[in-house]
Amino acid sequence: MEKWFFELQEPGVKLGIEYEDKLLEVQTKYQKLEIYKTKRLGNLMVLDGCVMTTDEDEFFYHEMISHPSLYTHPNPEKVLIIGGGDGGTLREVLKHPVVKEAHLCEIDGEVIEAAKKYFPNLSISFKDPRTSIFVEDGFAFLDRQKEYYDVILVDSTDPVGEAAKLYEESFFKKIYNSLKSDGIFTIQAENYFYELSVMKSLYNNVKSIFNKAYFYFSPVITYPSGNWSFLMGTKKYHPIKDSDFNKYQIKTKYYNRNIHYASFALPEIVKGIVK
Repeated sequence: MEKWFFELQEPGVKLGIEYEDKLLEVQTKYQKLEIYKTKRLGNLMVLDGCVMTTDEDEFFYHEMISHPSLYTHPNPEKVLIIGGGDGGTLREVLKHPVVKEAHLCEIDGEVIEAAKKYFPNLSISFKDPRTSIFVEDGFAFLDRQKEYYDVILVDSTDPVGEAAKLYEESFFKKIYNSLKSDGIFTIQAENYFYELSVMKSLYNNVKSIFNKAYFYFSPVITYPSGNWSFLMGTKKYHPIKDSDFNKYQIKTKYYNRNIHYASFALPEIVKGIVK
């Protein structure tokens, strides 16, 4: 008998993934967490009914939220990840030999524990000696870290519920204050097919705090529309003019020099919201 997980991604649009077994279902303090063993995509993590990551396509998202900022900043020694409890973004950050400290601040400790058990290829990053994990709210955490980080990556869920405040102007002000004078931050920014209005609001909030803000894009197979957006805010550097691929090479499945440059090309529909 076939068993399917369905995510209602938009009214009238569902994603269906056939699975062999449900490995975990728990209501944490913050959200409903489910893990499935699928037939095609390996293990699947679902939060509040929405796909977060799968074994097979996770590299698109985790590489692209991480490396553009780390190759743009000339010396990203201290990096903070807000969210990212599955460990995938942390894994990519730690591929950069220049990183000396990688802090992960995740509000839901049960996500971290589930990743350790069901996503060993992601959670291997938790064992790195450069890693420090903080299970707490990102707002309060940032208040204690002033002008400390070179790069901050916001690897959050969609801007609803507890995560909604991570898309507000007040949050970006906290990020700005926690970055050094030449710091960079990146946040996942939804998709322009279904969520153009969310992207516009996000851009305006970031641009009101940071000197410069740049959208860039990547495929993520299981996310709504299959095309995902990220927004980089910088105090100083330009992601094309200042990126440096000569300092070292890392191993990736999707990201490379040419992908970096091409990902910042704006579709016409997005140009209209950044003018």
